Amino acid sequence: MRHFALCFCLLLSALTATSQKEIIARTTWFIKDGHYAKADAYLDSILKRNPKNVDALVMKGNVLLNYSWQHTSKNYFDLEKAESVFSDALIDQSFFTPIIPLDTSKLIESIWKKALAIDSTRQDILKGLCNLYSLSLRIDDLTQQLKRMKKLITKSDESAFTYAEYARNVKDRGHFDDGMKIYRVIADMFPQLAGIRCDMAGEYFYAGKSETARNYLDSTLAKPDIDQTSFINAAGIYSALGFYNNAYITFNRYSRLDTVIVDRFYKGLMMFAFMDTGYRMQLVDFVKTATENNYSDELSVARQLLPFADRPFTFDDFMKLADDNGIPDYYKAPIYQRALSQFSDSCQPSVLYGIFECRFKNYDYANRYLRKCEFCDTLLSDYPLWELYYGYDLAMLGNKEGAQKRFNGLLNAMNDFIRQAAVYFMAKYLLQDGKKEEANKLFEKIVAEPVKTKYGQLAQNYLAGK
Repeated sequence: MRHFALCFCLLLSALTATSQKEIIARTTWFIKDGHYAKADAYLDSILKRNPKNVDALVMKGNVLLNYSWQHTSKNYFDLEKAESVFSDALIDQSFFTPIIPLDTSKLIESIWKKALAIDSTRQDILKGLCNLYSLSLRIDDLTQQLKRMKKLITKSDESAFTYAEYARNVKDRGHFDDGMKIYRVIADMFPQLAGIRCDMAGEYFYAGKSETARNYLDSTLAKPDIDQTSFINAAGIYSALGFYNNAYITFNRYSRLDTVIVDRFYKGLMMFAFMDTGYRMQLVDFVKTATENNYSDELSVARQLLPFADRPFTFDDFMKLADDNGIPDYYKAPIYQRALSQFSDSCQPSVLYGIFECRFKNYDYANRYLRKCEFCDTLLSDYPLWELYYGYDLAMLGNKEGAQKRFNGLLNAMNDFIRQAAVYFMAKYLLQDGKKEEANKLFEKIVAEPVKTKYGQLAQNYLAGK
């Protein structure tokens, strides 16, 4: 997906680009050094002499916004990210996202609207209001502001992707559906723009809403003009979801329109996935034609697959490829397909593929494969890890009974991370059942353990009533 970094000082980049006035430069310095009181006093001194100084009004709102961003107590905590069993990273500030309080947001709004009343041509203020509304989750105000700015927004197709940042601001503060509502407002302004719909497909894909993601991919590919990024992203999402033919067709369309040969590689990858021995000639032809500058990932994967044309592809070979961080996930999916087909007598490829899909929050699809661990005799020492993943998947699907069964079997696991995760989730279920005293005993058990994990941090939060 296309991504645009949030400009921390809301209007500073736009203002600095259009004006080198002392008022802007000096206030910017104050903000960057955290001298908010000095900045405010400086701006007040200017406004006392000239209450209609637009730059001073804009920067006064900007000082307030940045102060609130740094000091607000209303933070959104990404609990799903924190609880995820797929990362053992300790909880830090990256798990928190500031939400500008409503009263602060309205105060900044009043200052900027006063500036607009003096100079209605200031596009930076109009955009600033959009950002302000998104950071304070004022969904209706943001929607109306975007609609009022339609003529400005639709002057350039690139504006669609810039203004989509406001949708992501909302989504990243725990309001996914509202964020996608803002996305749709912007997309409706560009009825023929494929790229914005492909970006929406990506958002739904990473949120685990695969069916909606596919619908937006179909909408993307139905447009008459499709950009390079959309072709690549659409094909990648299809591939990661296991729709290999759709991925190939998309790569093929892209190749015919833009004189590239990525479809040749993907066809060879598909043939490998379904054990078609003709994959060798297909990939050899690609390797002979492709250049390192344009196809480094594809060449790397092709070269790793070609030796298996001369010797058997083993389970160890599959595991090496599955663990290779250099292979993009959308190319790994067909490799998992090869393992599912070739090693069908073993449940391990199915469980590994379930974990692969579970990482994309594609929980229902992942469950079809993860549940095979219940009947598997070949996972051996790794079984507790697979059981943890399976329990987490069931928990995400709302299957409380099934999840409890998996977690209960891990309460005495030797691995600290696995054991603490299982105890934590069981404690949460006890809380849901109104058994607070029993839940607290489990939370206390995690906190008291000498090895610290993020589940100990989460347990401490519960004990502190956070």
